[in-house]
Amino acid sequence: MEKTPVAKHRFNSKTQPSAAVGNVEDAFQGQLRSLLTQKKYRQAIEEIKKVRRTQPDLAFKPTEAEIWSLRGQQEFQKADFKQAESSFRQALNLGLVGEAHYWLAKCLVSLNRLDAALDLIRPAFEQGTLPKEFAICYLKLLLLKGDTQTVEQLITKQAKRFSAPQLHWVRGVLALKNGEPETALTSFQKVKRPATPKDLPDAWVVYAQQAIGNWDAAAAKLGLAAPSVWGAFYGKPKFLDHPILTRLAIFQQAKTGDIENILVKQTDQAAQELLSALAVVQLIDQGNYHDAGHALLKVRQSKQFPELVNLRSPLLTLAGQQAFTQGETECAVQLWQPLLNESLNPQLVVNALEALEINDAGQERQRLLTRLVKWIEQDAKKHPENWAEERLKLTLAHAHCRLADAWVSMGRTRTAIGEVQQAERIYPTSPEVLGRKGLLAADERKTQDAIDLLTQAIEGGCRYEEVYEALLNCWRELGNTGAVNEARRRYGKFFGDLNAETDIELAPWIDALSTRSYPFYSRLVQSASANDPAVRACQIFVESTQGNLTSSGKISLDQAKATEQWEALLQGLSTKDQIPVAEAIALSIQLFAKREKGIAALVSDYMLKIANVKEDYPEARAAHLVVLAVREGNNPQRLLFPIQFYLAAMPQPGNALATVQLQVRLFAQTSVLRSFLDEALTREPQNPLLLLAKATTFPPTTKQYEDLKQQGFDLARRLQDARALQAFRAEQAFLATQETQRILPNPEQLDNLDLEGMEAMLEAMVRNMFGGQIPRAELDRMLPELKQQMMNEMPNFSDDEEFEEDDSFDLDAIFGGNPKKRKRSFRDL
Repeated sequence: MEKTPVAKHRFNSKTQPSAAVGNVEDAFQGQLRSLLTQKKYRQAIEEIKKVRRTQPDLAFKPTEAEIWSLRGQQEFQKADFKQAESSFRQALNLGLVGEAHYWLAKCLVSLNRLDAALDLIRPAFEQGTLPKEFAICYLKLLLLKGDTQTVEQLITKQAKRFSAPQLHWVRGVLALKNGEPETALTSFQKVKRPATPKDLPDAWVVYAQQAIGNWDAAAAKLGLAAPSVWGAFYGKPKFLDHPILTRLAIFQQAKTGDIENILVKQTDQAAQELLSALAVVQLIDQGNYHDAGHALLKVRQSKQFPELVNLRSPLLTLAGQQAFTQGETECAVQLWQPLLNESLNPQLVVNALEALEINDAGQERQRLLTRLVKWIEQDAKKHPENWAEERLKLTLAHAHCRLADAWVSMGRTRTAIGEVQQAERIYPTSPEVLGRKGLLAADERKTQDAIDLLTQAIEGGCRYEEVYEALLNCWRELGNTGAVNEARRRYGKFFGDLNAETDIELAPWIDALSTRSYPFYSRLVQSASANDPAVRACQIFVESTQGNLTSSGKISLDQAKATEQWEALLQGLSTKDQIPVAEAIALSIQLFAKREKGIAALVSDYMLKIANVKEDYPEARAAHLVVLAVREGNNPQRLLFPIQFYLAAMPQPGNALATVQLQVRLFAQTSVLRSFLDEALTREPQNPLLLLAKATTFPPTTKQYEDLKQQGFDLARRLQDARALQAFRAEQAFLATQETQRILPNPEQLDNLDLEGMEAMLEAMVRNMFGGQIPRAELDRMLPELKQQMMNEMPNFSDDEEFEEDDSFDLDAIFGGNPKKRKRSFRDL
């Protein structure tokens, strides 16, 4: 066996330098810590013996006695009581009192050696060597022995030797023995923490309540009330936390005769079916179809609940739909799969395919699409009246194209090409076929052919996202930026590319902070990647908040919790990388933290971190000014010297100042820099960037804003100032985002939204969108139609229990969707 590093040190600590001894001690402590972390207590003790041979005075933590105790507890948990007894005696011999007494007594009791346990504990108690926290061991052993007289004498004459919880517990037990459960309950309710390790104060409270006959209170304590019964299925109820509580629950149910008396019997199959059936009904009643569907899948088909058979198809359909809308696409497929296995409902196939595409489940998609192709072919033969020739060819061609997409996602490129060729034979001019042929041409670097095919496909109605992305990439490969922008303007709206006009991207943390709304900010940062340290800083802020928002949109921050995590985050970054993180922290606190004690100082701390590196990193100067401007609001005097020092070091002070203001405007509507911008404009009156910056110091609805912005834009366009034009595009994108945010409801309103809430939300959105443009009376008249139009744009799930195979079969519903981006596509061929 290979020797450990510690065992290789063979020298006497009395003759070696102290540094060497320290190295040995550190090495051994690290090795010991590793063994303890792995719970290898026996090996740890062996290593201690080895090192003691050469280093008898070596100090380490925990002590050898404590390690023997840990080893004994491990053996006790394995029910190896004899070996555990030996380990605890060793710990006791090495000087570990209290804990060793307690565990050794437990071992002896487990070995039915009650007298030996008393012989161990009594002298330790009488001699005063038993710590107070373990004094209860003596009383417990006496109670087990039946010596209540000695117990009463001890708690009366030597009460100071016991803690308050210990005394309350003993008095409760004595009261039970005396037939006084009300008195016992009062005592047990005062026990707020276990008298000894692993004690269950709640068990004694329940026991006393049952003795009184207070079954409702006992049921609530055990978690036998209705909400916890469903919790037994979707979250462990209290009575399953410990076998003692389970036995108390069984006792109660047997006594009261409640229907739940069979629910605790986990081995009773009939009871489990009843539990599942009750859970299904309860969850349906709550409108929670998602969880009800999962509960239904756990109910075995039996004659006991024939009603569930009738519920199965509509419930699983609704459950999958609810799961899908909640973003739980894997659950949606799991809930729909049993229905799809039984029969092929085309409308259900549509929904399942979209969920499988999101999950990147290529093989499952391929199987389902193959079944769909066969179903279409068979149904066309059985019901030719439902399938006009044009409709049949178009549908089959599209299905084969979708099947090709599935094969591509699985890496089966040759098979995918075969599917495209099959689709082409069926309907060569289908937009879907043209789109896939365009993807193949792009892969073969036939760029112009690809552009022609891809363009024809989109204009013909193909809405496959890969086709759009491939078209943009082809234009980019040709270096034709104008064509890229034109394609985005013409076709971007079909693929969710809503920013085609501006093409502006902000860092995710800036994007979140620029909402200036905590509900939107919190949602954005929580959905963003934590790989970005600045985003992670924002996530820490959200995770450290508590309570509700104030009327001004602020929230209370747990400063200690947040600071600890922020400091750990910063320590792992280079000085340069710390700058945006510190800026994100300072701005998050300034914008969203409730003004409580320490908040202002916390902002100052992170501003100081930025200020301390300004000399080495120019970007830190701008970041510091941005935070300072947001913080000072309308007090420009405090920015006088920082602005002067900053601009003095800039080669283009006008543009530098404008850039700072345009960053500030993302986080706050403030005029704090306006006087500095006025001064800069006296020197550079024809600087379009400065004109735009000054415009943003006014609210966007004001005439001053519009005039300055138009003046600056006209100047930038005439000068063809690329930097300024980009800034104007960014400003327009920001305003569009702000308008969208104004129209949209608070994100929290979208959670658990029912039909009535949806109606109210849509009405509010319509009024926000058109309230200032259409007279109120006219808007009221148009409101129902506008709401219906908005409803029609939302995802539609049919509530029909079965699909009727007739002309109402919606081809566009099945093949007109916008598939999500896959991990593999024709672009990977």
